[in-house]
Amino acid sequence: MNECGHSIRLRRIFRGDGRTLIFAIDHGFFMGPVKGVEKPLEVLEKVVEAGADAVMTTYGIMKNYASSLARKDLGWILTLLDTSPTTVEKSVASAVAMGADAVKVFVSYGSENMKRDLDILWAVNMTCREYGLPVLAEMYPVSRPSPEEVAKMARIGAEYGGDFVKTVYTGDAASFRYVVETCPVPVVVLGGEKIESEQQLLEMVRDSVSVGGAGAAIGRNIFQHPNPADITRALLKIIHSDIQ
Repeated sequence: MNECGHSIRLRRIFRGDGRTLIFAIDHGFFMGPVKGVEKPLEVLEKVVEAGADAVMTTYGIMKNYASSLARKDLGWILTLLDTSPTTVEKSVASAVAMGADAVKVFVSYGSENMKRDLDILWAVNMTCREYGLPVLAEMYPVSRPSPEEVAKMARIGAEYGGDFVKTVYTGDAASFRYVVETCPVPVVVLGGEKIESEQQLLEMVRDSVSVGGAGAAIGRNIFQHPNPADITRALLKIIHSDIQ
């Protein structure tokens, strides 16, 4: 593995404190022009200017807008859309050519496609080793999981080679601590569907980092917020300033 390239790319996603705020804007490939991202560049400019550490997005968004948003310390995570392990080599090569700092693989945990998704995650990891390209394993359950199941999901994502894991919050800091402590790689919480209470969102992120979480990957709760820049700054303050 190209250790130098791997380390350089991870440093563009995670700050020196080992934490990150990832702006997730990869919903368009399965939801179309969802509310808040009808004009992707407009919200991207606001969130990037507000200081988001990284952007997680699709090939189309990155191809059309990344060059307009190039910020020296901004990380780019490309969501892969492969449905078979046989196609991942070309996908990873394309990600490197585009300048991605990591790729994301989605695992539908507990679904009939779970084995296929894990096979893809493994194949992506093996290919990315050759390029020094980090891998984000998104472990997403099809049903509401117990805290023990969340810990299991995160651990599986790491065991399959993920350099960091994105998964659901367990609901409280004590149980999420177990998820973090039993996963050998950084764990970031996902935002999921739009949360009506801004305070609830901030408390979730605060509680997760207070027990060792590595930050958050937030999409709808940023781009559907009345002021995406303001909520981005509020999240960054919590993630990077140890606000309790």
